[in-house]
Amino acid sequence: MGVISRSERVTQSRLSSRQSRTHMADHVDDVDFVVVDVETTGLSPDSGDRVCEIGAVKLRGSAVVDSFGTLVDPQRPVSAGAYAVNGISPSMLAGAPTFAGIAGTFSAFIRGAVLVAYNAPFDMSFLRSEFLLSGSSAPANTVVDALALARQLLSGLGRYPQENVARVMGISFPVKHRALEDAMVTARLFAMFSSMLKAYDCPTVADLLRRDLAAALNARRLSIVNDALRQKTNLWIKYLSPTDAEITDRIVSPTECVETRQGKEQAMYLIGYCHSARGERNFRVDRILDARLVRPSIA
Repeated sequence: MGVISRSERVTQSRLSSRQSRTHMADHVDDVDFVVVDVETTGLSPDSGDRVCEIGAVKLRGSAVVDSFGTLVDPQRPVSAGAYAVNGISPSMLAGAPTFAGIAGTFSAFIRGAVLVAYNAPFDMSFLRSEFLLSGSSAPANTVVDALALARQLLSGLGRYPQENVARVMGISFPVKHRALEDAMVTARLFAMFSSMLKAYDCPTVADLLRRDLAAALNARRLSIVNDALRQKTNLWIKYLSPTDAEITDRIVSPTECVETRQGKEQAMYLIGYCHSARGERNFRVDRILDARLVRPSIA
């Protein structure tokens, strides 16, 4: 692949900057997202490790519209540690294209899209390194980290490996540590996270990148809980249980909302009668993933 001239880099930079500004204000349903996953020979491109497989899934309005996947000749051995995780052997890589051989095709696949990855700094560091090694400029796409979203939207979960988050969210398709399959799992998680944010009036690309989502969504939940208390109506909640790390739907007749403090930790709890448990229960507000007032039916 030929070397890109300085003027071409400047033009690409200006186009990417303008494109990113446009993406920030766009509704998530109006933007193409490409969910990316890479398998590698080791843990760090700075240590000479390379990509040995790429998988990518293109989403439009949460629907899968295209996919891209290939093994990649890393031009170096896969480490024993990496092989133990991804199972990619030398025989599997025999005859695979180098990254330089697929860089143009992959660039076209991600062009104009917002990139998504689970633990994005890891995947993006390898992709940037591979593009530079191939003589191309690194992609300047806007990047969303699905792991960062999981930590904010599922703040009561505690552990955030991809397979744990997928299980909690009810995704039966297992994490296999193969690029295309894992990209598909991340795509499903991302679609769920986007839906959660849209339900709380956070529907733009910029909202996906906010670092204050946990606090903002918690304030919205408290507002809905207080509305239910004031109007003396029931609440439907989707709750992340801290004991078994499962998400359940509940109908709750709220009685009060109280603040508790244990050491430095401060939390708000909804107290009310849980109709599924048939008894009074406490629900930590930051573990309520969704909440809606249940209006009485009209006879």
